[in-house]
Amino acid sequence: MQLTKKYLPAILLLLSLASCDLFYKNRNSNANLLKTLDNNQKQALIYFKDTLQDKKYLSYLTTSQKNFLDDLEKNKKAPGLQYKLKKTLSSEYDESQFNKLLNELGNAKAKQFLQQLHIMLQSIKDGTLTSFSSANFNDLQNLEQKKERALQSINGELYVEYYFYINGISNPGNFFEKIMQNLKT
Repeated sequence: MQLTKKYLPAILLLLSLASCDLFYKNRNSNANLLKTLDNNQKQALIYFKDTLQDKKYLSYLTTSQKNFLDDLEKNKKAPGLQYKLKKTLSSEYDESQFNKLLNELGNAKAKQFLQQLHIMLQSIKDGTLTSFSSANFNDLQNLEQKKERALQSINGELYVEYYFYINGISNPGNFFEKIMQNLKT
């Protein structure tokens, strides 16, 4: 017990220094990423951050959480994942978690994701999104309604996949694959 008391301050100091170093590395690598982004990718990054902080997409998260859990329970798969999905998922934006995702994706994938997000947003804005002519938009009367639905869908997917990632439901690879699949124009 006496040894523990003697070394506890030193252990805490070492842990503190290690966490500061890790935080500095994440911040430094994200600063390097920001330096390499073009203006379109920077705009997409800002848009992505803003979407993650907008609570109006929380309903997408809770619906996806319920549907995913129902599917896993029905097929009797992944009990550990079922356990996580039964809890209330965190939907609080945390800059360090955001930086961690970008860091784990790496510069190449982060830039590819941001570029594709920019292209998708631009095609929605311009009204040139090819899926506007699909059955998903047939019930809408005008282009503005189609744009709004497309943005809601993309934003909901970004929100869900990000918060699935930070809650340990998916990993950076899954995040990247699902988002890139949804961002195909």
